[in-house]
Amino acid sequence: ENESLVKKAKEASDDLEAKQAKLENLENDKNETLKQFELLKVESKAEIESFKLREEALRTEIAHGVDALKSVEDKVDATEAEMKKISDEHIQSTAALTTKITEL
Repeated sequence: ENESLVKKAKEASDDLEAKQAKLENLENDKNETLKQFELLKVESKAEIESFKLREEALRTEIAHGVDALKSVEDKVDATEAEMKKISDEHIQSTAALTTKITEL
């Protein structure tokens, strides 16, 4: 009977050691997973910050493009106005010359 109790105590002790080892492995796995999670959070935050910076750079680039387009549109408008003025002057000159030629 004493031998039986010793055997059961040994089995219980071995079982407890196995469960403690398994618990330590699970704790190690949990800690490793938490480290990976934290690393992913840091990387995600860095990527988000990078995307925000890129977005701001693109917004600035678009704003410069809009400004450049407006400048070109203004130049086109000014050129068209100048061309109309020249055309009107040409029509008036042609009419005046035609009148003088007719008078001669």
